[in-house]
Amino acid sequence: MKIQEVVEKFYSEIAKLETIKSEFCIHPEKDFTRDRKIPFSSVIRTILSFGGGTLTNELLKINKFAPDSPTSSAFVQQRDKISSEAFSTLFSMINQVFDQNTRYKGYRLMAVDGSHIHVPTNPKDTDAFVKCKESERPHNEFHLNAMFDILQKVYTDAVVQKYRTQNEDKAMIEMIERASYQNAIAICDRGYESYNNMAHLQTSGWKYIIRIKEPGGRGIADGLQLPECEEFDFLLKLSITRRKNRETKERLKNRNQYRYIPNKVAFDYLSRDFKRSDPAEFFTLNFRVVRIAISENSYEMLVTNLSEEEFPKEELKKLYAMRWGIETSFRNLKYIVGMLGFHSRKSESVTQEIYASLIMHNMTQFVSNCVHLPEKEMKYDYTIRFSIAVNIVKSLVLGDISPPNAEILIRRNVTPVRPNRSYSRKPRAKAQIQFTYRIA
Repeated sequence: MKIQEVVEKFYSEIAKLETIKSEFCIHPEKDFTRDRKIPFSSVIRTILSFGGGTLTNELLKINKFAPDSPTSSAFVQQRDKISSEAFSTLFSMINQVFDQNTRYKGYRLMAVDGSHIHVPTNPKDTDAFVKCKESERPHNEFHLNAMFDILQKVYTDAVVQKYRTQNEDKAMIEMIERASYQNAIAICDRGYESYNNMAHLQTSGWKYIIRIKEPGGRGIADGLQLPECEEFDFLLKLSITRRKNRETKERLKNRNQYRYIPNKVAFDYLSRDFKRSDPAEFFTLNFRVVRIAISENSYEMLVTNLSEEEFPKEELKKLYAMRWGIETSFRNLKYIVGMLGFHSRKSESVTQEIYASLIMHNMTQFVSNCVHLPEKEMKYDYTIRFSIAVNIVKSLVLGDISPPNAEILIRRNVTPVRPNRSYSRKPRAKAQIQFTYRIA
């Protein structure tokens, strides 16, 4: 596919969205029913093109500093007529159009993770407001739950939650259950360690690789009798129940075949309400517990329902390492695409801009896929510099640059791929960016 085709299809999807704009208007009986200086599609494209400047400066830049550029007040009135669902719907529409269905051994590799997003402080939004220690300033926080196609390097789904109502497990289950494809592997870190998540993935026909805590970490491993060696690959068939009566107590002594889960622990496939006379109800999970060395004195424990024949230990180690792609994409999303440069305190507007950033991240990848780098005998392989490509794609969306020129510029800005590089983390306190004084 050529860049010109990508841009045309992108505009086509926005046009399709406009034909059903009444579904996304706050007051459909009157919003966008008359010709206005800032129509529905213009609002959408403008928000997609936002950078890190103030709203006034962004509007001037996007409208090429024309004397009749819309004012901030006029634009805010128009954007307030549109619900954030317009952007989440456009996000899904664009993904369906450009999906390449790339697979590894017949499976799509999907990383699932979440990331906190600091948004402009708004004490009135109580669900997002975070009260901190006396030495810290209070702030507002959203939580982005995302599903990331590791091979295509794009986000395929997302659930946006607020700080006080965030639940990564529920968000993952929601994304898994509405996925339209099969033969996929969900790759998750320790935050998703639970029998309930494993049951949902198994029932949905998904495969999974989930990192779990070591024994003593109050996780799944503590309830099992595992081999006492540094590395192992242990197959289990575990029947889970909420009953602890005469019938089940004897069975529960075998920790590797039966597991009791109390009512306070989430498990959606077993009822919490039952009578004493009711027979015990079981749900069976089939999975492997694998412990692998990642360095001389460091190990990881994984649970998976992939077969040992097709995916031995070393293969699992390789796949779990690929999960890091979603971590680097979060960094790109926040600091390169510009997700943290919000232009409103309102909850609905913040959600609009989060989805807009996801769309522009994916569009940058779709456009970059159209650029073929020349094959030369060099020390390193080269890849497109994402930080430059983002700005070029935003200019494409605005029509400030032609597709041929965009391709030339993207091909010119590349960076070497240096494998097996690692750096120790250097945790730092996040500096709060005040909304009022954000750099223009």
